[in-house]
Amino acid sequence: MGMVDIVHSPVGAGEATPKKQLLAEGVFRLVGERIVSGELPPGARIRDAELASELAISRTPVREALQRLERIGMVTMYPSRYTEVTVLTPEQIEHARQFAGLQAGFTVRLACAQLTAEDVAEASRLLARVAATVDDSAACSLARTELIAFLGERCENPLQHMLVAEAAPALRRALQGFIITPEHRPRLIEACDAMERALRAGDADAAELACRAIYDLA
Repeated sequence: MGMVDIVHSPVGAGEATPKKQLLAEGVFRLVGERIVSGELPPGARIRDAELASELAISRTPVREALQRLERIGMVTMYPSRYTEVTVLTPEQIEHARQFAGLQAGFTVRLACAQLTAEDVAEASRLLARVAATVDDSAACSLARTELIAFLGERCENPLQHMLVAEAAPALRRALQGFIITPEHRPRLIEACDAMERALRAGDADAAELACRAIYDLA
């Protein structure tokens, strides 16, 4: 993967700072995805010079991206040596579940009043996928992510977008370890039905509570 693959929009001459920020964002997403996918497993070492060479960019945006990944707990940086992918602990998985459930509920609340009839129909389809995959925790995690991403695009709150986007790689990684227990499965299916009814009724309070229940939060 070269530099062109991590730059998502053109930057004109004389725009060094925006270009550097764009490159750092691309590296953040790229390395985050490699960690989430397991291509970079826990304990893997990342050397900024090697990564910069691979991507044909300077080391500055690479370091900025790694610093962001360190802030959300995905790597540990050892200055002048290397960066190491962290080990995911049960405590981190639990923290991610709590944070994701609360933020997803807030996202749904913000989006509820903005949804068109077509949006509600699509949200209903995505909710059906969540309910249909309760026996497969990984598939259900992906379905939840797609549902909340869809609703997040409609909440029209840039601060909420920014907060969730920054944490997204760490949440995706951690929630892969969120196992849906047999006890939670019927509650999750019921919560999907309740959330669909709430979205159709435009009831933001009920939609938020149902969304939290999908993540097994009261």
